[in-house]
Amino acid sequence: MQPSPHHRPLCPLQQRPLQQRALLFLCLAGVCLANPRSAIAEDVNYQSQIAPLLTTYCAGCHNDTDFEAEFSVSSYAALMKGPPQGAVVTAGAAESSRLLQLLTASDDSMMPPEGEPRPSADEIAIIQKWIESGAAGPAQAMSLNERLKSPQLLAAPVERHYVGAACMISDQLLATGSLGRVQVRNVSTNEVVWETAELPGKVNSLRLSPDGKWLIVGGGVAGLGGEVTLLDTQDGKLAQRLLGHADAVYCASMSPDGKWIASGSYDRKIILWEAANGTAVRELTGHNGPIYDLDFDPSSQALATASGDQTIKLWNVNTGGRLDTFGQPEGEMLCVRFSADGQAVFAGSADRQIRKWQIVALDKPTINPMTIARFAHESEVLQLQPVGNDRLISSSRDRKIKLWSMATLEPLGILGETIDLPVAVCGFGDSAVQVVELTGRRQRIAPDAWSQLKTGTPGGNQPLAATTAESHPKALQRNPSEAATYNDAEPNDALATATAIELPAEVSGLIAPSNIAIKEDIDLYRFEARAGQPWIFEIKAARDQSKLDSRLDVLDETGAAVLRTRLQAVRETYFTFRGKDSNTIDDFRLHKWEDMELDEYLFANGEVVRLWLYPRGPDSGFKVYPGAGSRVNYYDTTPVAHALGQPAYIVRELKPDETPLPNGLPTFPIYFENDDDSQRRYGSDSRLTFTAPQDATYYLRVRDARGFGGPDFPYQLSARIPRPDFSLAINTAKLEIPLKSGREWSVTANRLDGLDGPISIELKGLPAGLVATNPLVIEAGQISATGTIYATDETVAQPEPVRLVMTATTSIAGEVVTRELAEQLELSILPPQGLRFEVVDATDSSKPLQELTIHPGETTTARIVLERKGVEGPISFGNEDSGRGLPHGAFIDNIGLNGLLIPAEQNEREFFITAAPKVAPGRYPFHLRSTNGNPTSRPIWLNVIQRE
Repeated sequence: MQPSPHHRPLCPLQQRPLQQRALLFLCLAGVCLANPRSAIAEDVNYQSQIAPLLTTYCAGCHNDTDFEAEFSVSSYAALMKGPPQGAVVTAGAAESSRLLQLLTASDDSMMPPEGEPRPSADEIAIIQKWIESGAAGPAQAMSLNERLKSPQLLAAPVERHYVGAACMISDQLLATGSLGRVQVRNVSTNEVVWETAELPGKVNSLRLSPDGKWLIVGGGVAGLGGEVTLLDTQDGKLAQRLLGHADAVYCASMSPDGKWIASGSYDRKIILWEAANGTAVRELTGHNGPIYDLDFDPSSQALATASGDQTIKLWNVNTGGRLDTFGQPEGEMLCVRFSADGQAVFAGSADRQIRKWQIVALDKPTINPMTIARFAHESEVLQLQPVGNDRLISSSRDRKIKLWSMATLEPLGILGETIDLPVAVCGFGDSAVQVVELTGRRQRIAPDAWSQLKTGTPGGNQPLAATTAESHPKALQRNPSEAATYNDAEPNDALATATAIELPAEVSGLIAPSNIAIKEDIDLYRFEARAGQPWIFEIKAARDQSKLDSRLDVLDETGAAVLRTRLQAVRETYFTFRGKDSNTIDDFRLHKWEDMELDEYLFANGEVVRLWLYPRGPDSGFKVYPGAGSRVNYYDTTPVAHALGQPAYIVRELKPDETPLPNGLPTFPIYFENDDDSQRRYGSDSRLTFTAPQDATYYLRVRDARGFGGPDFPYQLSARIPRPDFSLAINTAKLEIPLKSGREWSVTANRLDGLDGPISIELKGLPAGLVATNPLVIEAGQISATGTIYATDETVAQPEPVRLVMTATTSIAGEVVTRELAEQLELSILPPQGLRFEVVDATDSSKPLQELTIHPGETTTARIVLERKGVEGPISFGNEDSGRGLPHGAFIDNIGLNGLLIPAEQNEREFFITAAPKVAPGRYPFHLRSTNGNPTSRPIWLNVIQRE
């Protein structure tokens, strides 16, 4: 869609965040309060009356930096010169002056544009009077930027000072900045300790120097200029004034080593100054929007900057070089802070989210991965304040103050709410935090307020644990093998006539209206259950060729659906590129997928799935669980189709008594109900897991999902306790392994009734010289595992098959269970033949690798070296599955569109292994397999080590 020819882009003033615009216009208005605009003087003075009006309403767009329409009002000379089309002021002729015509216009030519603050009738009268009286200039020519050097010209005696910034000087002294002044008060007595009113324009930023001697003040006037001021914290005396920005300074801070001062401005520049003498050393340019916040890392090596261009940039302080650009937000970045250890950067945005990036390196440009993105508030995130090494406080335009875990960005609770806009969250060591509002009102948040919340972390995205009978022995009313049998007894379509059953039970039923007056038949079964008591209800109908498409749900004594859990959205997204049917596990293309992590839950149109594999390349999307076959659902939700553009949400489960923290996103109730078996084993037959929330009478409702019924709609209903168990299938029972090569073996598990833990399969009787993935472990929550058996030089060729016994071990209901598999693995060792390859050191191809080390969230490198043995052409090692046996969440990263491929006439290639943040520390064997004959490398150990 083409833009309307009458549409105007927002001017720089309008692009500022709303809360900053509010403060800005208060500031600009205050500049002129010394000469009230409603009182038109006999002789209008340009310096005291006209220039402030031009600053307020025009300089945001028409200044020496932005220079819209090639016109500036930054000086009297520039104003009188006008744009290339001609002068806008005709001295002595106000009615014919273009400036007055624009200010009084009512059509599309009016200035300022629609939506921006406009001068009042009295203010326009002042301008008209000035033009009619000859449009005289200042007695001494002075640009608006030069006026910053004469702060007395801007000092204004205003009765009410709105606070723009605040900072704790000590655990008892709080500094606040407003229009033209900084004031320090004792927070206990509210006594003013000192005050300075020497500052031009609005104070937008206050930060304490590392040694506590100086307040670093950032401020200025929009469209006019900005400055950084150093004030002595003891008495407020001005020590330095740093001038260099062409617009207001929104942030300024001193490096932890005391060597540097960094300032950021609406002019899109960052200036690094020498703290000792105030000399501007270098400018950091690259942002395309105003700089709203900045922060030094604890080592003083790097500077992080937050900008209205929706990015965070990381800079090398000593060289001025850019180290990285953190993208992904959908709103202006308003605040940024390093963690106390310098290992992470946190940022808050106008898109209501807090994000966390892991810092990999500060000495060279690199990719520092974003590890977490969390919808945090219902409006813009304004400030972030670290508390110690493990907590983070945020404030927002929604007026809520919240506490977060630094490690996971899990919400820990609401610490308080403000009446007016919170402009600062100030901390000092382990003392109380002060929250300061726009009007100067403040509230104290004591350390015990957040320490009490440390144990209140809401539960993360954990699947519902299957509860076994052994967990609740007193819940059983009869022996599980003694299920009572019942028949559907009509009428039973109302609570009063429901068929009473005692669990466990087997029921034979039929969905068929008893007379033509009944449009839809339902069957209700009444049963008693105790709190925490687990049951599984299963329908067998479609499997017996019944026409019933069953649907199950549990009702309480009033007939209302029983709440299972609540899922709070923490991120919003939608389906891109194409919709999805109800079976596919692959290519879930989601907007802003980079903000999402493996194992997170995705809610879309009532269905809950879980993210299994990242998009692998430019033409792909997420895979969801189980990673193969048809997708499974969680919380017994039913798979459905999704249209292109349909909204979806990353969600987390709330605790039963947890109050959702408002973040502007919905909370979804999930009830005990199921249409089609969410594990996809029973087709359209229903399967529902139910755990009673309290001792009570409940009703199980059986019906056809379409409202159909008839004599050919019979069903069998079973109600039983969960019986966690498993069975295994060996996918390749016979292997022929050439010497100096390997072949794969794999196992698939059928997990029953919620058995979710790891299953270990061990080979017994492995001949000498063979190196194997042994044991082969199917990880918790996964359904398969792939290993290799490799014949080394020391292996003796054995044409006669060798049979290996396999045993499987897991934990069921807290008890370790080991079983010998009925099937055996048959091996034949053959002479050397075909393609061979090995994994070697990334920098030295002569060093075979047996181990690699990696940290979660990082990448490591290795190299493949081939012996072609007559095999020509390209050699492929697979696509998204090219890393065989890697732990879930670790993968080969540089597969491109053609997978991990060595082109014809080449014999080696470097490859990257990346471990997602979810990968648990441990020791994992993996290998590579070529699709050219399926040979494998020797297994290599991947050591995953958590960073300290």
